[in-house]
Amino acid sequence: MSFDTGNPPPTSPYSPPQRQGGPPFAGDVPQGKKQSGFGIASFIMSILVGIGAFTIILVAGFAEASSPEGINEESPIAIIVGLCIFGVIGLNLLGIGLGVAGLCQPNRSRIFAILGLVFNGLVIMGIIGIMAIGVAMGG
Repeated sequence: MSFDTGNPPPTSPYSPPQRQGGPPFAGDVPQGKKQSGFGIASFIMSILVGIGAFTIILVAGFAEASSPEGINEESPIAIIVGLCIFGVIGLNLLGIGLGVAGLCQPNRSRIFAILGLVFNGLVIMGIIGIMAIGVAMGG
């Protein structure tokens, strides 16, 4: 004896039931755009460069405070700190470039590119601000 309900049989005994309207559930929501690789690189670089800049500034402050007359501008530690600051600024500019490249990628999520640009901008503005404070104090 067969019961015919008028509905076609499911294609598989394990197929999900057919939905009739209502709010979507997680299986119905389309997947978002993939993240931009350049944006992720810019964001990670901004975090690492910010930590590096903070560390370099701490080392320079410690070196300045540890000697009674201040740090000698021709000492090896002063030269290394100066070169590291230039390196940090270079990496920061690279991070800004990666953020711009992440913004230009089509069909990609731009959130990490925006965050990378903002954080890289904050780091470079902080470095410039600390340098301006040092110049204003007569250093």
